Amino acid sequence: MMESAKSDLFFTLLRLRSYLVSLLENPGEASESFYYTEEFLERRFPDRRVDIIELLLRYGINNDREIAFDENIHFKFKQIVDKEYSNVNLSALLNKLEIESKEITKPMKTLESYKAEREAMLSKVLDTLLQLARNWAIHKELEEKVDDYSELSSEEALRPDEKRSLDELGSNTIFSFDAISKLTLEYINLLTDYYFRFSGDLVLVNFIEDLDEIKNLVAQKYYDLFKQHGLDLNQKT
Repeated sequence: MMESAKSDLFFTLLRLRSYLVSLLENPGEASESFYYTEEFLERRFPDRRVDIIELLLRYGINNDREIAFDENIHFKFKQIVDKEYSNVNLSALLNKLEIESKEITKPMKTLESYKAEREAMLSKVLDTLLQLARNWAIHKELEEKVDDYSELSSEEALRPDEKRSLDELGSNTIFSFDAISKLTLEYINLLTDYYFRFSGDLVLVNFIEDLDEIKNLVAQKYYDLFKQHGLDLNQKT
């Protein structure tokens, strides 16, 4: 029970830090108060907000900036948790949390509920990946057929009915790309939600940064392409 409480506090602090890092890019954006910390705790852990703020202050952590940009904050969190629970008596802990002995099985029920929710979400992630794989397989077949007809077209050997088929395949290819894009977006949404809810917060921050980098890379590729063909997007007409 005590170990579970320690882990719970430690991961709560880690999630708080992950939240702040996702909002603040540099120390200059951080406040000298717990403005975003209180916002996070009020939304995710309202019943523990006051206790956690008092705990941070008691151990010399005074604002959002320290939590987000102190490179040693993880070690400080670990020290806080160890000190808080080093001399805690189990009975005293139960009294403090107002848990009666007849409710001792409650954590097990909570764990089972947690595991069931995690399994359900993981199944959705895998199902979406399978749908994505099937759509890519269909798309591959479409593009192979388009290639076959295009080769005949280049040789001016297409019959009218084959030309109509080529046009239809072109339209179907566009729809196929659209379906793949939507499934990919759905997968990313499920993935980020899974990370956020099941202790992948630290990985999630890096993943979101990678997505921003991909967006910038695509924008640069379009810029280079237009520039290569004499189109300067920054040039005023």
